[in-house]
Amino acid sequence: MSVAERKKIVATDMDVPDDLAKKVDGAGRGRYALMQLDRLNDHEKEEVEVLVLQSSPRVTRGLFEALPNLKVLQSMSAGVDFIDFSAVPAHIVVCSNGGAFGEPIAEHVFAMILYFGRNLVRNHGLVRGGTLDHPADGMFLRGKTIGMIGTGGIGQSVARAAKGFNMRTMGINTSGRPVENFDAVWGMDHLDDLLKQSDVVVIALPLNVKTRHLITAQRLGLMKEDCILVNVARGGIIAQDALYAHLKAHPRFRAGIDVWWRYPKKGESFSLDFPFFDLPNFLASPHNADAVPEALGLGQEHAFENVIRYLDGEPLGRVIDKTDYP
Repeated sequence: MSVAERKKIVATDMDVPDDLAKKVDGAGRGRYALMQLDRLNDHEKEEVEVLVLQSSPRVTRGLFEALPNLKVLQSMSAGVDFIDFSAVPAHIVVCSNGGAFGEPIAEHVFAMILYFGRNLVRNHGLVRGGTLDHPADGMFLRGKTIGMIGTGGIGQSVARAAKGFNMRTMGINTSGRPVENFDAVWGMDHLDDLLKQSDVVVIALPLNVKTRHLITAQRLGLMKEDCILVNVARGGIIAQDALYAHLKAHPRFRAGIDVWWRYPKKGESFSLDFPFFDLPNFLASPHNADAVPEALGLGQEHAFENVIRYLDGEPLGRVIDKTDYP
């Protein structure tokens, strides 16, 4: 079937592997063609019904004006706070790619937990300095409670990994519905209870109007004195000033941060508003928790599985509530 005979187009700004492209072309009874966004002519742009987008700066009013019949925007990113939703026409459904990178991110979470829990840097320094003592102050994960704020794809992957360490898994989500591999799941109204009980707290939920500065000075104060806090979601979920003050005042409290409050523009250096790097109980990574060679393939498979559902007439998953992103 020629492109001209096809009714609609699935456009993307990525190079897609042949086997995945064939799956898309074969969906919807062959009524769709997968094509590169930048190679479309004006007539083909009018036929675009679904757009799978990796590059966030492309989400502009001009994009939607050029694709007048677009119905679905599937993001490659798990978080969609980068999207200017005021530019998105009301009829367009936006889907996140939440959960696509859950497994590599879960590995990164536990790298941070073990870094702190087993005092790896301190002990390395002792041995390097000629001291072969055996301080018995490491964290034994078995029986400890890990509290997941967010039980989506990342939260579920972390919970599965935690079960391998025989940890108690607790979660918070908007509904309080049970989730596999969690011993208990509560609604947001029980967040403070989770913080009080957890030995490790992991943040893995979207940043929106409901979650910005969710973790305040007051909530940091609810956590255990020696809690390990890991954020692989978005920086703005934690109040930056409150986190710095808490880390400085509570040296046994530890924080591993992979996501940031501000990102440098081209040509700028990365910086923070407070001297976090002077603190020994602070660990940073450059927003690369999912940075493994397999990540792009994982993300594409996850995103296009959702698209194929739509093409086959099934309900879309991970649909964004635009009212959360004014």
